[in-house]
Amino acid sequence: MNKEETDIHRLGTRLKTLVDTVVSGAQWLSLELPRPHPASNARNGKHLALVAFALPPSTNAGVYRPLSFMRYGSQLGWRVDAFCGEPPHNESQHGHELLSLVPPEATLHVVPASTRHPSYRFFSRVDGGFTNAIAYARHAIATLANDPPDVVLASGPPFFSFVTAFFIARRFRVPLVLDYRDEWTQCPFDFVSKDGNDVTWERRCLSAARVVLFTTESHRRQQLKAFPTLDERKTHVVPNGWEPQDFAEPDGVPTVPPAGSDRRLRLSHVGNLSGHSSPLDFLETLEQLLLQNPEWESLLTVQLIGRRSVTSDAAIQSFRFPSVLEVVDHVGKREASRRMQESDALLLIANPALERYLPGKLFDYLAARRPVLVFGSRGESSDLIERLHAGLLCPAGSARAFEDALIRLRDFDSALDKEAVTRWLEEHRRDRLATRAFGIIDSVIDERATAGE
Repeated sequence: MNKEETDIHRLGTRLKTLVDTVVSGAQWLSLELPRPHPASNARNGKHLALVAFALPPSTNAGVYRPLSFMRYGSQLGWRVDAFCGEPPHNESQHGHELLSLVPPEATLHVVPASTRHPSYRFFSRVDGGFTNAIAYARHAIATLANDPPDVVLASGPPFFSFVTAFFIARRFRVPLVLDYRDEWTQCPFDFVSKDGNDVTWERRCLSAARVVLFTTESHRRQQLKAFPTLDERKTHVVPNGWEPQDFAEPDGVPTVPPAGSDRRLRLSHVGNLSGHSSPLDFLETLEQLLLQNPEWESLLTVQLIGRRSVTSDAAIQSFRFPSVLEVVDHVGKREASRRMQESDALLLIANPALERYLPGKLFDYLAARRPVLVFGSRGESSDLIERLHAGLLCPAGSARAFEDALIRLRDFDSALDKEAVTRWLEEHRRDRLATRAFGIIDSVIDERATAGE
């Protein structure tokens, strides 16, 4: 390409960016302008608009909580219109298992990602893309025009879903509910962006929300600290949960198969190995142990089951004792549950930044009734495991402490407080937690009705 062609290409790119900026700005303005809408008494009080980027047939960890709102909301009399993104092509095999759980009272609306690329010198930028927020909102508003929702609920990340729901709730003049599966601008990880207008829009969404849900008390406290104007009365903790049928035989009775009977201790990590759950410290400590005590090479098998980042894969490939590792790619939920139950112990990597988190896999680990090794730093996860007498905390970097933990895990079944775990699990079934969430939402609707809104 010569200089003249290059200049023409650059000019064309700039003109397209200018057009995208003008068009996106006009669409944004149209969403901001209030419009009259039929009174709320034209609705039945049980129609939910749900915005969540990942829903079946996607299979990532963020699917399960919004899916539970769809499943159990329908059992409570709610109709759900859910707006989500296009699933990755490689997730279709296991995704159909999840897609079969979507109830007939729920409708999935797939919204294509925005192709506009406006200039951010003149345009907002938020996690997941402000143009996506506009595209989703316009799609949802058009879809719901003749069947308005009674409540709009957004589950994030990504958090453009909150901005989308803000616009939808504003247009239909209905309550906005925000569900924080993770943190937005308070998130310590780089999979949530915080370098644009995120703080401004998070503050605006929180101000407009009637209900704000968090998965841990630590998350709720951190949010109140970071946003002093947030009304504490509208904040609630609704934890993650587990599904009994994921641990059931065909007759529907949850089972707990015996742990492996071979002489190797089988320690399994089930779930993604990525930036926030990096296995680097664990593999380094394991390597130290095997160098100092070679007999463990024949006494231990570490299963790593699930998707892996490039960095995690490289660390596994360079591990000096490959015979100890058993690496398995992503499997369906039932298969993952079976592998948990067949393990002697389950590994939870607790990096320091996860202090405020209870990872979703921990609920399934406890449901498998196997002892849990929390490897790394103290936090919500280790506190729960110790309170339930369901496992051990092992600090990173100490081969001696790691060996002591493995020895204790060999005979930990006798120390596992299965009654305490069972009681806790009953309180954290996804159907019961969804019922709690909808109870909170119902109270907001009742308040509106009393106030004559």
